[in-house]
Amino acid sequence: MKEKETVEILDKVLEFSNSKGLFDCGIIVVGLSGGPDSVALFHILKGLYNCRDIDCDIYALHCNHHLRPGACDEEAELVRELCKENHVGLKVLDFDCREFAKLNHISEETAGRVLRYEAFEQYAQALEKATGKTVRIAIAHHKDDISETMMMNLFRGSGLEGLVNPKPMAGRIIRPLLCLKKSELTDYLDNLGVKYAIDQTNLTTEGTRNTWRNDIFPKIAETYGDPAVPLTRTYKLLSDDLDFISSSAAEAYNAARKLILGYPVLTVSGIKDSHRAMKSRVIRSLWLETFGNLTDFEEGNLNDCFELLEGDIGGEVLLDMPFGRKAYRFGEVFAFGTPDRIRELACKIAEDKGFMVSEGPVELDIEVPGDTETAVKIPNSAYILKTRIIENTRELEYNNHSWFCPIEALAEGKITLGNSAGTGSALRMKRAGSNGSKELNRLMTDLKIPESARAQILFVKKDGDILWLPGFGHGLGFTNAVSLDKYIASGQDGAGSGTFVRIALERQ
Repeated sequence: MKEKETVEILDKVLEFSNSKGLFDCGIIVVGLSGGPDSVALFHILKGLYNCRDIDCDIYALHCNHHLRPGACDEEAELVRELCKENHVGLKVLDFDCREFAKLNHISEETAGRVLRYEAFEQYAQALEKATGKTVRIAIAHHKDDISETMMMNLFRGSGLEGLVNPKPMAGRIIRPLLCLKKSELTDYLDNLGVKYAIDQTNLTTEGTRNTWRNDIFPKIAETYGDPAVPLTRTYKLLSDDLDFISSSAAEAYNAARKLILGYPVLTVSGIKDSHRAMKSRVIRSLWLETFGNLTDFEEGNLNDCFELLEGDIGGEVLLDMPFGRKAYRFGEVFAFGTPDRIRELACKIAEDKGFMVSEGPVELDIEVPGDTETAVKIPNSAYILKTRIIENTRELEYNNHSWFCPIEALAEGKITLGNSAGTGSALRMKRAGSNGSKELNRLMTDLKIPESARAQILFVKKDGDILWLPGFGHGLGFTNAVSLDKYIASGQDGAGSGTFVRIALERQ
């Protein structure tokens, strides 16, 4: 490869990377193993930087997995010399991949990949914090990696996402060399006279990737020629299809997604009748937003979610998901979460309906206040209980979280602010103006309150009767001007005294 061809390599990488926005950042960290691919990536990026075609600062990160005694240390030393010669900052990390693989019951290859990518992310975050610049991690995957990965994933039964992999950019990971073949990279390095390490294990047929690279592909080439050529064409065609489907799926997800007090959920009617392929991507998008990754979310889990979405659900349903997580359906709401988060979501649904919830048991006696307003912190909640005597009922200000109780009711017996988690008694409520009462749990069913939230909903009770259920109504006294007039017209005891206690629940 002559000088002209060397420049063409730089131009090719620059054009490809600019078309994908790979260099739209302040710092690029090169994953530098010392092998030909990563060394070529290092020199290409450094060459573009020296030519001022890119203005990103260049750093390097080397992970020594200590899987090949002696050879790994030699590669680390080669990388140190390379970065020193080119005045590039280098961070070297040492890992015990063998032990990590044993502890986590995974292959040493998988262990190395997991540890590497964790190290990349941690280093990138540290650099961003220290410099204030956006950091991306450059990985040396090339065209041949596309072919190998595509065939490996095809025989694993992968869908489009697996066949269009690796991608030019995924999160902060960028792959500027996907436009070049392995042979172009080694020719480039040989032309420059640059040293690089050869991992002898890559020349064997041990491991799935090496089998495809060193055994299967050469046999295919005997009949069809270089398999990378047609597979790369297929990759590009599938990439266009995936981009279109992903864009449509993003629109469908945004249309079906809503936030319940900051918690992402899907509206069942917004996704229920969608095509199965679109529904699959929308469900996975929700899982990804909720947990940050798609690890171990498999076809069986997806099929369970389909059934949960498509069924006629009368109440609250939970299904087991990986890592102890749950799929949740309540009426129009479909969500994912841990058991604690699901209960929190159920409480948010109740709050969204206007009810007030606590985080645990509540049982707080309400006393007749003195001459001034009293304020008491409600246990296990974000609320304060305020009480104040009211004598002039014609100059009141009302809100959804205030109730006016005749002072006689407070004086005649114990009144308690609580929830079902704080009492074991059967409770009933007779709404003002109603002819009959209803058991509390039945009432909450009628009001479509998630079962997981019912024990946390706050109310005021006396003996076994609920006198006020914020968000629903009252059985005694009044909550606004209309109910005041009805209360006075009813001629109930205390109506003529004109003295009430305003009981209010306010957020801290």
